[in-house]
Amino acid sequence: MVENPHRQSVLNFLDAFYSGDIEAATEYCDEELDSVTHAPIDLFPHLGQKYGRAWVGEAIRTQQARYSSRKCEVKFIAAEGDKVATMQLLSLRKRNDDRMVLLETAEFFTMRGGRIFIHRSFFDTFDFVQQLLGQDLTDSFAASVRDTMQR
Repeated sequence: MVENPHRQSVLNFLDAFYSGDIEAATEYCDEELDSVTHAPIDLFPHLGQKYGRAWVGEAIRTQQARYSSRKCEVKFIAAEGDKVATMQLLSLRKRNDDRMVLLETAEFFTMRGGRIFIHRSFFDTFDFVQQLLGQDLTDSFAASVRDTMQR
């Protein structure tokens, strides 16, 4: 069975992205890259919808400014035709307090001409915010939701 070449391109992109190699990561992206990371932009203004491959370098620099180390472990990858899907475990060490946060993400890629043309990313923002703050917000959030639902 012949391996899908897009699978390897996505793996190479992720390796370059998390090693901080902006030039290599950018090379795996189409000039007209359309990237959406589904997250509340009030909390994560550097995410949301972004266009163009210059955004890749901005994303790497933003993460490098916030985290002293960034590691990506691909837990699952599937490729068919020009589509590639991944599930990853990210380990990010915060610069301001040296705490490690773990983030599971799902990312979906559509390739064009051998490069990433469309990128969609999803992660549990509630869990991530709790880790960033270092506190469990579940009880207060659940109470607030219950109060709202009873109105």
